[in-house]
Parts: sequence; structure tokens; C-alpha cells
Amino acid sequence: MTSPSTAIPAIHIGRATPLGPVTYFPLWTDAPDTNGLVTGATALIDVAELPGQPEVSHLAVTNPSGAPALLIEGELLEGGWQHRVLQHDVIVGSGQSLVVDVACVEAGRWQEKGGHRRQSRRASPRIRAALHASPAPARQHEVWERVAGYETAFGASATSSYLDHVDHLTSQAPDIIDALESARAVEPLAGQRGIVFGVDGYPVGIEIFESTAALQAHLGQILSSLLLDATALASGTEPVPGRRARRLAAHLEGLSPKPEPGLDGGGGTLYAADTDKIVLRGIQMDGRWAHLSVYDRRHPLLAL
Repeated sequence: MTSPSTAIPAIHIGRATPLGPVTYFPLWTDAPDTNGLVTGATALIDVAELPGQPEVSHLAVTNPSGAPALLIEGELLEGGWQHRVLQHDVIVGSGQSLVVDVACVEAGRWQEKGGHRRQSRRASPRIRAALHASPAPARQHEVWERVAGYETAFGASATSSYLDHVDHLTSQAPDIIDALESARAVEPLAGQRGIVFGVDGYPVGIEIFESTAALQAHLGQILSSLLLDATALASGTEPVPGRRARRLAAHLEGLSPKPEPGLDGGGGTLYAADTDKIVLRGIQMDGRWAHLSVYDRRHPLLAL
């Protein structure tokens, strides 16, 4: 039996909504809505290179606010010596400073160009999935390979920068620009705690948060980042049927996520569960799930 402290909440999935080539479904859980963390753009986090000698795989983050802050896997930490992506969830306590694990998403630059900018933007599911590729030492190379893959669709970036491709999305065809604007304007429904999202007729993943407010802080970026993958890499616009979204969610039933050794979640504990169908990563604080990410490893976009 799954212990109560790591049980995945029971899930209810609502009706599909199309958004250009993307389909998404609202998701509700039976867990209480606990709005104990600031996250997204409301989390006023300072980001800096390590003092003395910058490192590709680490950055320093500080929370000067009076509330603990949740930073989620895949957040883009822009600027500094090169753009980075946060490798896993982390909870930064009030007044706390941490060294966090990151990967580079700008292979062609290693020089200071001003301080970091944290705009609460999110890497696409294809980039985020590379953070869980095996073996672990190959993950940085896999991230670079996947960033380079966007150049076929969008053209070369002078510094092999993923952010250049994100910004390029705003110059696409009018229907993609309309979908992007709609994605950024999506509001969660009453009590909604998560989302199932997909392209090409199949779900790509699931995201679940501790509260509706936390979901709202990230919902637009979850959808707009998937639009990047759909525009650059998807082969069609087939909608995702509800039965496939429910089938993906069913793979969470009975899972027993285990603590991830050697990873620092700050004020939270990191958990993982891998099967032949899904990859799950999440963080708990005070015995509750603050955030869960689920990837369908069978989807061609993810190549897991």
C-alpha cells in the first residue's frame, strides 16, 4: 500500500479545451487547497552566479520575502554568464539562500552580460524531459541537443540560446500568435488544481499544484511552452481525446514515489517514480504535495 504521506491525490479530469495545436484538460484533486507558498511571478527570488567562480550547473538563489517560495522544475533563469533552466523543484524558505541545480540552455555563451532576470518563464516539456534522461551525466548534452533541434524550425541562434527560440514564437503565423495570447490569458476554473496537456492526439503530461492560486501562477507558461514544441516539432493538430487523458492519469493510481537521494529540495523533500509508462517528479512540504510533474514517456515529443 502507498503510505498516506506519499499517496498521489485522487484525480478528476474535466472537459477538453483546444488551443491551436494544443489540447488541455482541467484537473481537480481530493487534496485540501493549501495556499502556503508563493510561486511564479509573485515569488520575489534573487538569482546570482556563485561567488568567486561561476559554475555551469549551479546558481545561487535567495528569498528576501517573508514567505517560503516554490521554484518549479523547468523555470528559466535568464542572464548571468549564460541562460539556465532549473533542474528540479525547490522550496526556498523566508530569508534563505540556496545553491540550486541548473542546466545550461545557451551553449554558445560563457561571459557575463549583466545580472540574472527571473521572469518566471518555463522551458518546454521537451527540454524539461531531458532533465530526466538517463544516464544523469548525459543530461546536459541532451539539453543542448534538444535546444539545437529548434533551429530547424526557427533558424539558427547566435549563441544556441533556447530563449531566442522562445522569443521567436511571437513572430509565427497569426493563428499561433493568437493561441499564444490565449494561453497566457487562461484562468483556472473554481477549485482547479492541475492540468493535463497534449498534442498530436496524445497527452504529453500532467501538472498538479497545492492550490488553485499556485496553478494560476504557472498555467499560462505551461501552455505557452507546449505551444513552442507543437509549433516546432509536432506532426499534426489531432486533438487529444478525453479517454487518453484519463488513461494517463490512471497510471498515477497506486504509485509509491520514493525520495530522490542526493538532491536538495531546500525546505521540501523531492520524490520520484518511474515506470515504463510515466516519469513522475514532485516536492512535498509538511507532508503535502506542493507540486507534481508527470511526463508520458511514450510521447514522441519527449523521447524518454
